[in-house]
Order: sequence, then C-alpha cells, then structure tokens
Amino acid sequence: MDACVARHAASKPDEIVATHAGRSITRAELDLYACAIADHLRRAGADRGKTVAICLPRGIDQIAACLAVMKVGAACLALSPDASVEMLRFRLADCGVVLLVVQNERDPVVSVAAGAAILTVSPDLTADFREPPPAAANDLDSRGVAWIAPAVTIGGATCGAEITHANLMLLAHWLRAECGVRPFDRICHMAEPGTSAAMLELWPALAAGATLVIMDDAIAADPAAMRLWLEAEAVSVLVAGDEAIDALTQAPLGEGARLRLVLTDVERARCYPPDARFRLVATYGHDECALVSSAHTVARNERPGGPHIGRPIAGTTIHILDAEGCQVPRGQEGEMWIGGGGVGRGYRNRPHLTAERFVPDPFGDDPAGMIFRTGRRARALPGGGIGYTGMMGAS
Repeated sequence: MDACVARHAASKPDEIVATHAGRSITRAELDLYACAIADHLRRAGADRGKTVAICLPRGIDQIAACLAVMKVGAACLALSPDASVEMLRFRLADCGVVLLVVQNERDPVVSVAAGAAILTVSPDLTADFREPPPAAANDLDSRGVAWIAPAVTIGGATCGAEITHANLMLLAHWLRAECGVRPFDRICHMAEPGTSAAMLELWPALAAGATLVIMDDAIAADPAAMRLWLEAEAVSVLVAGDEAIDALTQAPLGEGARLRLVLTDVERARCYPPDARFRLVATYGHDECALVSSAHTVARNERPGGPHIGRPIAGTTIHILDAEGCQVPRGQEGEMWIGGGGVGRGYRNRPHLTAERFVPDPFGDDPAGMIFRTGRRARALPGGGIGYTGMMGAS
C-alpha cells in the first residue's frame, strides 16, 4: 500500500491528495511528512510486526501518521480521541501497543498507555528531514499486517482484526474495477478514526490516486450542513454511514452536486436516498474480512436492503456449508464462510479465537489461504447472488 501511494507521489507530486478545513497537502508533501514521522517511529523502536497506535483526530496529521506506520512495516492501530479512557486502555493492552502517537503528551490516552513510548506529531517534523523517502517496508510482504480493525466476535468479545496490505489492495482494486473510482474523484472521509469504514475511505482512495476531502464532526451532525458541504467540496464518492444516509434521505442535493457513487451496507440501503443522480452500491462484509465481501448496485425497481447481499467481489469467495463443512445445494440454507483475498490474518494476540474463526481454505488454490466463519445463515440464489437469512442458532 505504501509503495502504491509513493508511486502516485512520484508521478504527480503537486496534485492535492487531501484537504481539510482550508488546509491542503500535495502527494509529495504527504509522502515527505509520512517519511519524517516514520523516521521518528524507527528511532523510537517501531519495527516490522510491532503494533503502533495512532490516537489523533480525523485529519491530515492522522493520515500521515497512519501512512508512516506502514512505511516502517508495523501494524497500525488507529484510535479515536473521543473514545472512553476505559476503551482506549483496553485496546492498547489487547493489541500489545509499543508506541503511541498523539497530538499532545497531556492527551488522556497517554495516562493509560501502560509503558508504550509516546511520540507527538506536527508538520514541523519535516523541517529538518531531508533524506530521500525510504523504500516501502512491505513491498515483499503483502501478507504483513497493515491495519488493526475493531471487531466484535460471535461470542461478543471485542478484539483487533488483522488486515493485511494484500487485503487493502483487494479493496482498492474493487473500487477501481467495479465501482469506477479514478484519480479525478474526490472521496469524503468522515468515518471515526480506526473503524473499518475509515479504512475503506482512506486506503483504496489513496491507492487509486484520488483526493480525500475530510469532513468535520460538526458538519456530519447537521444533515442540511452536510448536503451543502458535499456540494461545495464537489465530493464524488461517499461511504455513507447513518448520518450521511439521513442527510441524503431528508432532501435532495443541490443542482451543483457532483456526487456519483454512494457505498453503504445492505441494512442502511433500506433508506434509499430519493436522488437518481448517483449510483448506490450496497455492500456486505465483516471487519475480519476488510469490511466488503459482496456487493451489488441497488436497482430503482428493487426493494432496497432485502435479503439479497449481492455477489462476491473479485478475489473473494463465499461458501454456504453444512455442519460438516460440505457445500450445500443451491437454494438450501447453511452457514456462510468467506474465503479469498479479503480474509484477514486473524485476531491480534488471540490465537485460540483465531483458530476458531479462521481455518485453512479447503476450496482455494492458495496453500496459505484461510476461510472465515461468519456465524451467519445464508443460501446461494439463482444467478450467483447470496441470500442472507440471519444468525446461526436464531429461530
């Protein structure tokens, strides 16, 4: 992923890669900023395979810091400064964080860092940094962990799902090939830091060479302000959570809006925005599998948000199995398992839980491939789609 971002910086260094509240940064500037942070991370002990936490507000500094973690080959645990101190304490300890990046050493999260080294970041870090950008640490290790997403297991345990560089690149390929995302796109970034939705907004966009347009929380909380902002910022791609769906449903966008693609999950797609000017793609997936495993474009004559969850995206497989792990006939109900390139590496520091949910893929060609147990009931539909029918064990 870092190498892909670096190539865009080298080929079009002066293009804007991110903008937030009047501040913009070019591709070359972002790469330099991330390299400077990476240099400090290395000197503070960050290395391949270790966990580095980024607890910064959504913005350019946060994006640069997350990219810097990838440059050193560490796993990035992005956290929201708005999370409770108790949750921050748990996630830092659960994921084995060795280094914590913050805005200020007086931030509340520092008090629960439990011995992790502390690094503060600002654009000033680039002032004395004149070394050429280092080679990407993960070029030869696509299976290395890039991102740790928060996940809640079937049994209700909260833990970190390990998402690899290859997982992120599969998402990037899907957005380019099947959703038509291109370098001219302006992609809204409004998800809470560290969530899988933020992962979907950030990394595929940067890999595609698109521009990230960062939304403030105050705008996200006001549907009318959000609609005006989307138009003023010429946003063309939106990953829509509850707030965005509410804003799009309450009233149409202005005539000058450039929004052409909205991605949301199949449940939120029930609230179909009454605007024919953009394509709505309903997605289904799990945090453990890089969030998106199947998708379909919602047709105007389709009942939105129904049991149909689309077809597997390219590079992903979905199997409906019986209790013995055998494929059930088409149309019959069984447990849904996800395989292919979107399946993450497991749960951070949870080997027993990983062994329960991630098993060697008996259907794939990759000897190292894994298949993920979703705990959901489903059936294969005529034409290749998947029908979701509920949780395993539910009446």
